[in-house]
Amino acid sequence: MKKRVFYLLMAVAFLSSCKKQQDVFQPYSNTTVPVKLGEGTLSTDSIQWNNVYVAQTHELFYTKMGKSASVINKLDYSDGTFKGLETIQFPEGIPHTDIYLDEKGEFMLFSSLMPEFEGDTISDWNIWKSIRKGGKWQDPDLFYGGEVEENLFYPWLTASGNLYFSLTPHESRNSDLYVSKLINGEYQKPEALPKYINSQKLEGDAFIAPDESYLIFAGFERGQNIGKSDLYISYNMDGTWSAPVWLGDKINSDGYDGSPFVTQDGKYLIFTSSRDSTDDDTFFNHYIVPFDSGKFKDTSLRLENYLVNVGVTPIRLEVDNLTTSGVEYGGSLSMKNGEIFYTRATEDFSERQITRSRFVNGIFSEPERVKIGGEYYTDASDVQITENGDYLYFKMRGNVPDDVSRRDGNIWRSKSENGVWSKAELLPSEINSELSEYYPMITNSGNLYFSREYEDTSYDIYVSRFEDGKYQEAERLPNHINTNLLESDAYVSPDETYMVFVRMYAEEGLGVSDLYISFQEDNAWSHPKNMRSLNSNGVDGSPFVTADGKYLIFTSTRDSENPEVFDGHLDIYAVRFDKNNWK
Repeated sequence: MKKRVFYLLMAVAFLSSCKKQQDVFQPYSNTTVPVKLGEGTLSTDSIQWNNVYVAQTHELFYTKMGKSASVINKLDYSDGTFKGLETIQFPEGIPHTDIYLDEKGEFMLFSSLMPEFEGDTISDWNIWKSIRKGGKWQDPDLFYGGEVEENLFYPWLTASGNLYFSLTPHESRNSDLYVSKLINGEYQKPEALPKYINSQKLEGDAFIAPDESYLIFAGFERGQNIGKSDLYISYNMDGTWSAPVWLGDKINSDGYDGSPFVTQDGKYLIFTSSRDSTDDDTFFNHYIVPFDSGKFKDTSLRLENYLVNVGVTPIRLEVDNLTTSGVEYGGSLSMKNGEIFYTRATEDFSERQITRSRFVNGIFSEPERVKIGGEYYTDASDVQITENGDYLYFKMRGNVPDDVSRRDGNIWRSKSENGVWSKAELLPSEINSELSEYYPMITNSGNLYFSREYEDTSYDIYVSRFEDGKYQEAERLPNHINTNLLESDAYVSPDETYMVFVRMYAEEGLGVSDLYISFQEDNAWSHPKNMRSLNSNGVDGSPFVTADGKYLIFTSTRDSENPEVFDGHLDIYAVRFDKNNWK
């Protein structure tokens, strides 16, 4: 008898376990594109957002716009149908939104404009919590945000207790993603996620996997998109978030896509979308699609994916890594080898060192000085890496063989031999004079472009043509390129069809120095055009275009306190680029 009872209990436990693991969304398992979820019950062509499905209680929570304020709603899900609509009874007339629930459906976080205390005169969004007891949600208590001045939205709690949310300053329409880490039982000061996640546009609606292995969020007007807002995924690589990957045109639409949620079993992505609505009549519905969170991981590790997050507005490249509070300039990127070389200098430029960062596992490594011929040069700059990574070209003062008295700047090169940069080679006198030469740029033909310094015209741009295996005497480019002003830092495309260069103190210029572009047809350079939309009121220079022609890397003082007056601060920027837009 005891054995029979024991096996009966085991059978009940097994059946209970099977029931818990039941795939309630199985009817959607073979779909390849998002399908409307709960049409007519959950999805009703209205203004609503958020998705939290509690598998243990078979409930879906979401936010809906009420008559005067947003409210939190709940629907039960059984037999493939949503029913039993309930509005959670929190203080009326005050907007509540952006719900998070634990796996048991007993603990809720949400964002609200509720006053923090009686007599509170500051209206801001904070994160509140409520506990469900006896089937009823209790009066909310302030959970987080009392000491944070900005507005906080879309809270998401992870297994570690870390709290993620979006933060919006008062009087701003922008939003970025933050995390407040739980350490020794206390939440720490909010930390912004990396700049390649937080763009200059809006990011929000972040779903974070319980183990923080990945996050999915909504981004507006990012480098790769098809809609008003799109969904992206980023992976946690040993504590560092990868550059986001666009979830593609099968998931994203030409409308607003947001509020991502991955079911507890990891099989489905639920999100809200305004697809099939219009600007005049915008509404949202809920969609579901089978999902594999690991599908995009390999893509997240590629340099091409990192760059695709660069948009049409110049951004500082790798803040606090490549670009710091010091002087960094002249970035040259080999996409084939995944390396960026640039110059890091002291504030007074008494020392300049060639610096390198490698793109490894989806991120740029900590920069390191480059050893050339077994030496670390302290006055080397204007570095350019060939796309195949075989040669470095750079400018360096002194070190002229057999003439220790010379301190002029000259063009040098070093060859990579088994991953080691060989002893620097001084280029011939057809290129280097006893004046100073700067900013070398090699092309597919072997022609070398560079700048030469003169007392009367400051700097001019030259080319030394490579013919019959030898460099020819350098030629000054025509007068409509070289004026009586400073012209320098010429990036010339590998096929020599266009050139981006710097002109300083021009009457039509926007700042101290501006970027200009010129095109070459029938061996003649066109009159240069000011790239006004990319320039600032400060110093803009050191242009470089990636091998695929899609991104412009350059140097600027635009984020300095006083950009017009050099204050010992230069940064490297990146922006999306298309030469055809400038013809």
